[in-house]
Amino acid sequence: MFAVQMLPAGHGDALVVEYGTRTDPHQLLIDAGTYHAWEGVQAELMRRRRDKYEIFVVTHVDEDHIGGAISLLDDPNLKHRIDKVWFNGYVHCKSGGNVLGPLNGEQLTKRIATGAFHWNEGFTPRESVDVGGPVVVPSAGDLPSYDLPGDATVVLLSPNGPKLKAMAEHWIEVVEEAGLGDAGHTTIPKPRQVAFDPLPDPLDLAAIAMLASKKEYDGSPANATSIAFVLEYDRKRVLFGADAYASVLTAGLRRYAERVGETRPRIDLVKLAHHGSNANLSMDLLDLIDCRRFLISTNGDNFAHPHDAAIAKVIMSADGPVTFFCNYSTTRTQPWAAHGPGVGATFKFPKASQHSIRVTA
Repeated sequence: MFAVQMLPAGHGDALVVEYGTRTDPHQLLIDAGTYHAWEGVQAELMRRRRDKYEIFVVTHVDEDHIGGAISLLDDPNLKHRIDKVWFNGYVHCKSGGNVLGPLNGEQLTKRIATGAFHWNEGFTPRESVDVGGPVVVPSAGDLPSYDLPGDATVVLLSPNGPKLKAMAEHWIEVVEEAGLGDAGHTTIPKPRQVAFDPLPDPLDLAAIAMLASKKEYDGSPANATSIAFVLEYDRKRVLFGADAYASVLTAGLRRYAERVGETRPRIDLVKLAHHGSNANLSMDLLDLIDCRRFLISTNGDNFAHPHDAAIAKVIMSADGPVTFFCNYSTTRTQPWAAHGPGVGATFKFPKASQHSIRVTA
């Protein structure tokens, strides 16, 4: 068993990863969506009554990934499922920085630091007796890897040291923008619809090439610190891209290719970085991997993800037909579902009676 369930996280991420056997199952939880989507995420987590998360990975400080995490760590019916938390706080960005950060009681960090959690356990050098070191990829040498109970392995791809260090200079700005600077609970940004251009008509291979040629670059300091990794289990590999920079993932994947001894490593499933943003995907990145199955986690609010150019890049880079699994059917993805088969792309959504989608690796 190796599967990913994408929960209804709004325009964010909330991913339950399952691996193991029927008699020895294991789970990870990656992010918990937005504050405004928490009710739906909470309901799905409550249905999964036997879950115990080996790690709760909070990938980076953006509300669409941690708004729900704050609610989760406040929830008396769910927080006991968590033992270990991976999260790079201010103390991991700035050497010698205050554990709680420069803002009094920054919401997420305070809950992790004062809760009964093992924070970044196993990462060195430790920041204190109670806080492990940064989750970070060194500039040289082997990629960090971590063995999990049940014979799974995490191979870290992002963030790198310079990106994590640079975040210290932006911490107050980013935390306040996300509404995380007081002792309560962030409620911003509120969901909103964003206009976008229709798909080219006709949607043929020439149109795909035109879309794929569009280049954008992510400049978010928070996204640059995203914890992204490959999870390996039972000869299967799943790449979780968080909101990582394409350049950082590309560098990590080059080193991953060396690690596994493959020119173009086989990846069985890729969770596209930044919800399918064109700014976090490049042809260089896609050319490094052999994959035809992709996850997109977003309802399209606020940023109109996934971007057409990102989908086109995936189609252009693949050696054959590709499949996109989405946790929402939206005005952004419905046209692709209708016209994608003509250019080798199939889109799959949750069933009408369901609020999440589970995909096996």
